[in-house]
Amino acid sequence: MKKKIHRILFVDDDAMILRGLRRSVDEFSEEWEVDFALSGQEALNKLVQHPFDAVVADMHMPGMDGIQLLNTVSRQMPEVMRFVFSGNTNDVQIMKSTRLVHQMIPKPSDMGKIYGIVERACRLRDMLSDPHLLRVITGIKTLPSVPLLYNKLVKELQSEDASSQVVGDIIAQDAAMTAKILQLVNSAFFGLSDNVSSPQRAVTLLGLNTIKALVLGIQVFSEFQGRKGLPVSVDTIWKHSLRVSSLALSIAKQINLSPQEREDVCVAGVLHDIGILLYFKIPYLTPRSFFPRNDLISTEAEYQVLGTSHAEMGGYLLGIWGLPITIVEAVGFHHTPWQQISTNTSIVDVLYVANGLLNMCLHEKEVAYANYLDMDYMRQTGLSVYLDEWLAMANDLVNRSS
Repeated sequence: MKKKIHRILFVDDDAMILRGLRRSVDEFSEEWEVDFALSGQEALNKLVQHPFDAVVADMHMPGMDGIQLLNTVSRQMPEVMRFVFSGNTNDVQIMKSTRLVHQMIPKPSDMGKIYGIVERACRLRDMLSDPHLLRVITGIKTLPSVPLLYNKLVKELQSEDASSQVVGDIIAQDAAMTAKILQLVNSAFFGLSDNVSSPQRAVTLLGLNTIKALVLGIQVFSEFQGRKGLPVSVDTIWKHSLRVSSLALSIAKQINLSPQEREDVCVAGVLHDIGILLYFKIPYLTPRSFFPRNDLISTEAEYQVLGTSHAEMGGYLLGIWGLPITIVEAVGFHHTPWQQISTNTSIVDVLYVANGLLNMCLHEKEVAYANYLDMDYMRQTGLSVYLDEWLAMANDLVNRSS
């Protein structure tokens, strides 16, 4: 199958920078059609004349700056993905951009890095086959814009001397976030033996990426807390996500995944069902039809109605937020690990098994692996021999965290 060509618009008031971008983008001419604009107004004119997949704009421009440009793009062309070059960006600018920008790109960055960030987001978007659904999801401001606290964490983690102390200090600025993090760290979900009383200690014990996932998950899920008329409690989705994360981490340790893989699978577990929340933001959908068993979603119904599922939508969302590709793929394929392109399937396999086993032990009175897992695939991976042991772990986790 021929790879789709993506159309990218770069916007910067510095003609020398645009000339440099024009030269360096030549090596990607088989994947990209690129255009350039010297001002926000010129960019808007080009966007009206031709469809683009993404806009990459400089933050600081005279007249219409990057944030004003992307604000107009988000209102008039919500299906276009929005990226901004961020050099010396202060907290006020981050706050202004947090509901408009899908991802910030450090400035300066070489074209290889820019290509990797933008092209990955474009490919993830290509997974969503319904153009109207794509337009709605990309245009939802309250989800596809990274929360401010998460932005601060990412900014700190990108520094050369990132530390658990500073990350903990950032979390400590938000009393509610601190309380929630400590509640989760000291709960049965993570099984830590010591009582943790500070966010700094929590960061040290769980790891920076796990804390990032918890902050992101808490902030996104909290938007829906207490909302009435939903087909499933958001607390139920959040609790299930934490259980999946905990079980997946235990499985990853048992099959000797690397420390980085364990951390990735823990993060993916926390975020694996984030795509479900998108249903609550799309007016024309009736998400109740996707929950025939109250708190258990039907992926078959999703594919019949939408041609996609919450897994792909969640992967797309996390991709345009710039999370690591291993986590994005695990979330995007956690119901269909055999479709993953990556040669390292361990993380998505572990997530798939943990999610299936927890759903089974919550909804079946007897062992029924084939209702929740593809047993042919389980045998191919060699993981089927562990299922009885892992099911016992799942049941124990449910009993401890009920």
